[in-house]
Amino acid sequence: MHVDRLPPPPYNSAALGFTVADSGLMAGNKTLMAADSSFNGGTPPCLNWSEGQNTRSYSFGVFLENPLSFTFPVIMLEIVLVTFTSRIVFFLLRPLHQPRIVCDILAGILVGPEILGNIFPAFYNEVFPVKEIMTRSTLGVFGLLFYIFVISVKTDSRIDFRSGGKSIFIGVASIVVPVSVITAGYFAFRSRITTGITSGKLLVFLATPISMTNYIVVADILSELQLLNSELGRLAMSAAVVNVPFGMSYVALMSATRQSQGGLDKALLSLASFAAMVVVILLVFRRWMNWIVRQIPRGGAVSGGQLYSIVLCVMAAVLVCDAFGMSIVMGPLLMGLVVPEGPPLGAALLERIGEISNEVLLPLLFALAGSFIKTEAVASWRSWSEMGGFVVIAFGLKMAATMAPAIYCRATVRDAFILGLIMNLRGLVELILFLNMRNASLLNDENYSLLVFSILITTSISTTLVRWLYNPMGHQLVGRRGVQHLNPTAELRILACVRSEEPIPAIINLLEASSSSEQPSPPLCVYVLHLVELIGRSNSTLIAHKNRKGFVNPSHMDRLHNAFINYEQDKKGAVVVQPFTSVSPVKTMHQDICSLAGEKNAAIVIFPFPANSADHAFRCSIPDILRQAPCTVGQLVQMGALVPVLSAPVNFRHHVGLLFWGGPDDREALAYAARMVRHAGVSLKVTRIISPTAADDGEAQLDGKEAQEDSDFIEAFQRENEENERVLMDELAVDDVEHTIAVVRNFGRGGYDLVVIGRRRAWNSLLDEGLEEWSEFRELGIVGDMLASSEAEYSFSILVVQHRSATWTESLSSHMPWNCDLQAAAALTPSHGATISALKIASVSILMPPASQA
Repeated sequence: MHVDRLPPPPYNSAALGFTVADSGLMAGNKTLMAADSSFNGGTPPCLNWSEGQNTRSYSFGVFLENPLSFTFPVIMLEIVLVTFTSRIVFFLLRPLHQPRIVCDILAGILVGPEILGNIFPAFYNEVFPVKEIMTRSTLGVFGLLFYIFVISVKTDSRIDFRSGGKSIFIGVASIVVPVSVITAGYFAFRSRITTGITSGKLLVFLATPISMTNYIVVADILSELQLLNSELGRLAMSAAVVNVPFGMSYVALMSATRQSQGGLDKALLSLASFAAMVVVILLVFRRWMNWIVRQIPRGGAVSGGQLYSIVLCVMAAVLVCDAFGMSIVMGPLLMGLVVPEGPPLGAALLERIGEISNEVLLPLLFALAGSFIKTEAVASWRSWSEMGGFVVIAFGLKMAATMAPAIYCRATVRDAFILGLIMNLRGLVELILFLNMRNASLLNDENYSLLVFSILITTSISTTLVRWLYNPMGHQLVGRRGVQHLNPTAELRILACVRSEEPIPAIINLLEASSSSEQPSPPLCVYVLHLVELIGRSNSTLIAHKNRKGFVNPSHMDRLHNAFINYEQDKKGAVVVQPFTSVSPVKTMHQDICSLAGEKNAAIVIFPFPANSADHAFRCSIPDILRQAPCTVGQLVQMGALVPVLSAPVNFRHHVGLLFWGGPDDREALAYAARMVRHAGVSLKVTRIISPTAADDGEAQLDGKEAQEDSDFIEAFQRENEENERVLMDELAVDDVEHTIAVVRNFGRGGYDLVVIGRRRAWNSLLDEGLEEWSEFRELGIVGDMLASSEAEYSFSILVVQHRSATWTESLSSHMPWNCDLQAAAALTPSHGATISALKIASVSILMPPASQA
């Protein structure tokens, strides 16, 4: 389909990343008037309301008339068609992990005249009639305005000041250097270039917007890549926010330049209007937003009247911007930035208007953008020679301007390269920029098509490379890190993760049991990570509330943190608590957990298992924690009501039970329990399950090695606790699956305060893996599910332990290379000389190496 274009208007500087003020309406007016040959300056025939059918937008049904002759059914069909096409493209590109914006742009191109119009011309003319282009573009721009407002609401405008000089340095350099080089190159070499790219001052107009990193685009794509709360993701977001003042200044100057066509006084009035709007938003609108937040009680919701009032203010700001010659997106952008992000206000606005703008109105904008694509220009190598070269040069300059300051700030070359790729991401804002420049006749259809495809190519390649090169965990999951590999006198580091106050008593009881009452006692360091869901904001953060000098930062501290700080004070130096807060999407919380565990060299990560369905989202991330954690993982399940017993730690009593089959997880559980019995108030009973059938069927060499490691581990544990009368150990033989299940069920009735078990099925277990299919909580393993299932009526805590290891084929001595002072170990336990369950226990360390290594 060919659409004639009117003669180009005088210079219009609205061609800008944020300036979409007249893009849709301008395209609609020009195309509509040009498409009707009978239009001679009067009212276009399609707007002649003297015809009956044009006075209504809906039809009376397919049996009486053609519904596609009316506006409402046509617009609805367009939305459905573009959205459905986008979902199909997204499904096809899922193996390549392409972001949503790439699929949306491709969908707009596929339903455009060059693809759908050539294949099914009659259908295309019915679904995308020229007479509806004004309605289509107006609704699309309306959706864009609220999309920008919602994204601005999610933005924490203070992030660039909190992130320090590193992100500011990178953000400023990444825009100043490319703009300066491109502008200087244009004035130096423009006489040598004779084609359309240098017509007027196109390169000057393109230099700034194509060099800026748009915060809106980066936030959306990083959220899809699940990198918002990664180290490089946070740095990229901070650097992108630094670009926002440059973008707004550019918008104001370009709007003033456009007004200067009527004289210098008009340009000054435009700048004065912009400044007045900024003052009103900062002094009036922002204070009103803060007042609304203060009036909402804790846990309360924003009233509907307040939300509607805010929406009306946004629409009024758009009207003011249009009336005074400013870009119409400036009002929603500025107003969104001053709205307090997150719940209750930011989250309520996001919930009310976010989906409508994204899923209903924006597809029309993609259809409009795709209708001007010329595939013959994209298929021509000659067309790419000039504009493609410019895009490549701009991409390279942006990469260099990002990598150089990042490396100067001591980032690795690999991380600097990945950061450069993130800062080069392009998306919706750039698409609107090029559409606006095309409608302003600053771009012809050929260059417009090339620039749109450059968005697709740049973003597709960058996202693929980022996903391939970047490990958000920040550590390599190699080797072994767990409790059993610690020296008995070494510091035990625990990362305790909590989402609410409910499991705090169970966690503190576990920490108390893990702290030794021996003198001198091995230190216990607890990193408390409060997991807060990211709602109504796009900036994920990780806040450390203690600095290196031990000063507690009260910012974002709450009763949850205070409970652990009070416990630290009660312990009087025996326990050190380091509080953290992570604000991130639930689906990526595992990244903060695993990264912090690796950074702090934690031996075990402990988090409450969400047994109720209300926290299903976090439960879905547990497999990621189990798979990616660099250390041991412990899931704490609370059965029944819990009565805190920490009012007097000196009188602490805890009865711990442990089921031992064998294998890495059971050995790690036993090692953790061995540290617990150093507390004078902890008693431990270990029940070793012996399955003769499984022992006779040892078919692989690995089982033999596992059995030897289990035996060595048990013997070392027995020798270490020979004289500790608080340790009991017995063996129980089982013959079949039914007997094993009965043993597990009865074990829960032993009156324990805490039951510790390994998660994964042991090599000699009679419990078939097929039982997992009937499990209610598969994350806990077969035995853990039996104890924690809803049918069980016990009142105790369950700690399900999974050890982090790559392979377990080496001998026990290979990962226990250190000596232990046997006399010291004997002195640390009381001498009672008891023999328990006919098993003799000698006083040697569990970590004793063979004589060849001693």
